Amino acid sequence: HLCHHPDLPELGACRLCVVENNGEIVTSCTLKAEDGMVIKTQGEKINKKRQLAMELILAAHPEECSTCPKYGKCELQVLIQYLGVGPERLRMRVKPFPKNTSNPLFDHDMTRCVLCGRCARVCQKVRKVNAIDYQKKNGEVYIGSPHEKLLIDADCKFCGACVEICPTGALMDKKELIDLNKNKETALVPCRNTCPAGTDIPTYIRLVNEGKYSEATAVIREKLPIPKILGHICSHPCEAECRRGNVNEPISIRELKLFAVENDEKEIWKKNRKQLPPTGKKVGIIGAGPAGLSAAYYLKKQGHDVTVYEALPYVGGMTRVGIPEYRLPRDVIEEEANLIKEIGVEIVTNKRIENFESLLNEGYDVVLAAIGAHKGIRLPIEGNDLD
Repeated sequence: HLCHHPDLPELGACRLCVVENNGEIVTSCTLKAEDGMVIKTQGEKINKKRQLAMELILAAHPEECSTCPKYGKCELQVLIQYLGVGPERLRMRVKPFPKNTSNPLFDHDMTRCVLCGRCARVCQKVRKVNAIDYQKKNGEVYIGSPHEKLLIDADCKFCGACVEICPTGALMDKKELIDLNKNKETALVPCRNTCPAGTDIPTYIRLVNEGKYSEATAVIREKLPIPKILGHICSHPCEAECRRGNVNEPISIRELKLFAVENDEKEIWKKNRKQLPPTGKKVGIIGAGPAGLSAAYYLKKQGHDVTVYEALPYVGGMTRVGIPEYRLPRDVIEEEANLIKEIGVEIVTNKRIENFESLLNEGYDVVLAAIGAHKGIRLPIEGNDLD
């Protein structure tokens, strides 16, 4: 089948999935199973119907498979080989459509389109955008935007669902925007790949757009123990790689993260939070900055008994003493630290640890030093002593 996809409503247009039901040829994708059915999936009559359907598709399709950018990954190519048919029996008439390269993220080559309608249905039924649909011009049916508008003018969200779902090389990501040396997910979702924590950025942005702020926060907190702090001060390298920047401007990913966390009323993430049974192991952490707090959070989730020691009278480390309050309010730091305390992490302030041995002698199995860099270091270059 070509028109079928598990995420889409059935259409039964390509007729490659026909079967015989009590002597009648029907499309299996639209036929509901009932008691007493007698179904044949193979037979001379069935095979001829499938082969004819494929020949009709190939009659308007170019033959140069080896030059197609989807060669070796094309569903049509697989079906041709499975059915054992070719274009020889019917007269070829390739659709005279020029390749559309005017859109910023992907190219549209209608000569390779088989009119399965997958792209239009995912745009309409799943994404609810309606940027593309069946169109007609000079007696030819094609998939495109109304009145041949640019996709950006047709309210396209450039989500890429149409490209992902296309079975042939009709819709393809622009080669110049995709690093072929990376795997597909890394190339198509550079924001998540660039995020040091690997946060699922596309998912939480979608949830924020849907007004599901608690659900978005649950996704954010899967990877980030201190998201509200990061919502204020993260350097957001993800935004520099945001593919939306090729359309107009990058999405404000950091601001959306902070917005979601600040509007988290249900706190679903607390219900989803999992913690392993106690291991009996004790971990001492020196420093209650971002590294120390994050390590304490994850170690506690692994079932270890964790105590954090901080020489200063307050938590936060460099986020507290190195960043002005107007950029990072101090109550935000305290709030994040209290959430980490909630899961059982003990934080001891005004306690300077001079050496590892002192903690090991107290019965700690492991000591982690996360002391930060409070003191500036002069670079070994000429003039480093100038005022």
